[in-house]
Amino acid sequence: MKNIIFKKLGTMMLALLIGASVFSLFPTVTKAETTNVTWTNGSTTTTIDREKGETRDRATVGKTNGKWYWEVKVNNVASFVGITGESDKQYQAFYGASGEIWNNIKSPVKLAYNYGFGVGYVIGIALDLDNDKIVWYVNGVSRGANSIKPSELDGTQIFPVVLSGTGQKIGFEANFGASDFKYPIPEGFLPYQDSGTSTTPDSSTTPGSSTTPGSSTTPGSSTTPGSSTTPGSSDTDGASQPTGDRAILTVTMDNGFDKEFDLSKKELNAFIAWYDAKDTGRGASFFAIDKHNNNKGPFSNRKDYVIFNKILTFEVSEYSTK
Repeated sequence: MKNIIFKKLGTMMLALLIGASVFSLFPTVTKAETTNVTWTNGSTTTTIDREKGETRDRATVGKTNGKWYWEVKVNNVASFVGITGESDKQYQAFYGASGEIWNNIKSPVKLAYNYGFGVGYVIGIALDLDNDKIVWYVNGVSRGANSIKPSELDGTQIFPVVLSGTGQKIGFEANFGASDFKYPIPEGFLPYQDSGTSTTPDSSTTPGSSTTPGSSTTPGSSTTPGSSTTPGSSDTDGASQPTGDRAILTVTMDNGFDKEFDLSKKELNAFIAWYDAKDTGRGASFFAIDKHNNNKGPFSNRKDYVIFNKILTFEVSEYSTK
């Protein structure tokens, strides 16, 4: 059995220990790497001026399935942020001035949230087309799901949309995934700009729906570090990357406590990829690890979420079951 200890020594030192040039190949789910999605003016910022007859603007790309997330920063509380159908005549959106969900799918309906948003707030939108629902976030805090389903919009594609609720000229600034999001992306979602191809995790290759390694969601051959992408003996503090099919991962937190996990090689690789990406400023601030045999109680699944900036060191002890 081999034993490897990794220490958080900063971006430059970790690059020497783990091989930043190699791990740059690993995908991240907080920033997309595909063609830009913009508003119709070709930019991620837009203004709506009712004096010029403008009422709304929508994104240039629509979605038919999948789980997608984007953020919109507003400069006026009389703003609607949400989704629209193919004709751009129907919509459902979160309205900041009164904190309500508005839609005109069948007839105008207002669903009171009693929590609006202010000038400069960032509205997060989690569009889950696989489960036919949408959830809004205000500065990273979930405001819940709408009872009206996205599938009730006209057409087969759904588009991000912003609307004006005032006669004033108001502005919107969207992030569809071209840069890191201001707030953590919900678990299981991809940046809206992402295509879901092999270069970025999709539902079949994303560890634990964006962060959690699981038996059915662990990175496959197109995303899992293999012999050509795994750091060798010169990359890890004089030791080699695990060669066994399993390993004991011991994470020492900054309070001195240890967390121990018995993981498959794929799960371990996913953790190391996340750690390296986060140390270079990419990825989620936390990582969910399946507790597996430590799953005690009447639960179908239990996960332990480790926070990046709370990790002091982690140790890998590899072994083989063959």
